[in-house]
Amino acid sequence: MADRKTAKDEAGGMGRRPPILLTKNDHDNDKAPTIILRTREGENRAVSPSQTRTPIVLKKETSETTGQPSYQLAYKNSVPHVPNPLAPPPKLKSCVKLIDESMQFCEVSTDSFMDQNDFLVVGILGQQSVGKSTVMSLLASGNPSQPVKDMCFKPQDYDQAVGASHCTSGIDLYVTPNRMLLLDTQPLMSASVFERISNLDVSSRDVGLLTNMDGALEIHSLQMAAFLLSVCHVVILVQDWFFDPDIIRLIQSAEMLKPPTPTTAADETLVEYFPHLFLLHNQCKPSEFAPDYIKMMQSMYRDSFLKSKLELKSGVGVGMGGVIDFVDPESCGEPINLFLLPDTDEEETHKFCGHPGFGELLLKMRQHILGVVKRPLTHHPLSEKNWLLYASKVWDGIRKSPFFHEYSHFLP
Repeated sequence: MADRKTAKDEAGGMGRRPPILLTKNDHDNDKAPTIILRTREGENRAVSPSQTRTPIVLKKETSETTGQPSYQLAYKNSVPHVPNPLAPPPKLKSCVKLIDESMQFCEVSTDSFMDQNDFLVVGILGQQSVGKSTVMSLLASGNPSQPVKDMCFKPQDYDQAVGASHCTSGIDLYVTPNRMLLLDTQPLMSASVFERISNLDVSSRDVGLLTNMDGALEIHSLQMAAFLLSVCHVVILVQDWFFDPDIIRLIQSAEMLKPPTPTTAADETLVEYFPHLFLLHNQCKPSEFAPDYIKMMQSMYRDSFLKSKLELKSGVGVGMGGVIDFVDPESCGEPINLFLLPDTDEEETHKFCGHPGFGELLLKMRQHILGVVKRPLTHHPLSEKNWLLYASKVWDGIRKSPFFHEYSHFLP
């Protein structure tokens, strides 16, 4: 008994105790020996993750001398790495070019895109210096005090504003962590864009679509607008002053000229797709937040888009109520997708502006856009990666569409 106790104490002082091997008698040669691995009593304590070993297997081999099978311990191969389903979704560090300044579709890496169809595509249209890039960057982050250096879309700087030069060329793409695909576009009907088009080589122009440079600017703007109306769930039309009839006419022309896209397989008929049109007035004065003024703006837009099939009544906008005090359907009439953002300089100089402030209005607008009911772009659900391929085909169809070529003949 004393010898056993002494042996037990010596083994305990050496850390983890070796396992006990129980085997059959060596005289039993008719059967293969059975090996049982047991731990000693008191060995069922917790083991830290660093001490956890890969499970072992027994490899059977035959001894050359005795002919009896012997067993050796060997580690199993490591399990291949499996992506963590709880890991945060991928996102772009900065925007990428989807369509370049020569109106060519660019190859975009799919590393930041997922194989799932729960995403929202939002595009923006507007003239030069109305704040398109700034609005889209704030929409991506939801932070009204975001520094300019951290914005995903580069805004127009002071030198560009003084020189009447545009900042964004073509279309830039950014993917947010909550799976919004944001498209920032070059300005519509911009003299700066026209100057750039004039300086391009003939090989870089839209040969076959443009018969003269006089109509190049409008055709480029129409193609850009038609593309967004075909691949976006929500299209934001931003203006920095009240109602520009030329921009409204251009949007309606793009709606008419855009090629049809399939949304249903019933009867194998092509059904045209029409997104939600979100009208945004940026840099508004305090007087423009009055209920009577909003009522007049909504009436003008309703009459202008009376024959349009764009979704202008999606249940969002300031006229729905709950955004600005005293602004609701009773005071402003039938609501449309109209939203207002104040001029930040005016907000700093007025204690009472008639609105809750730029930051709260920005968050409300973001909630309204994220809350729209998405309509299917095609007859089958698209994943984020498949959307890139779909957008490439749509742009190729717009570039080759005879509608724009025929329309260019009627331009002055």
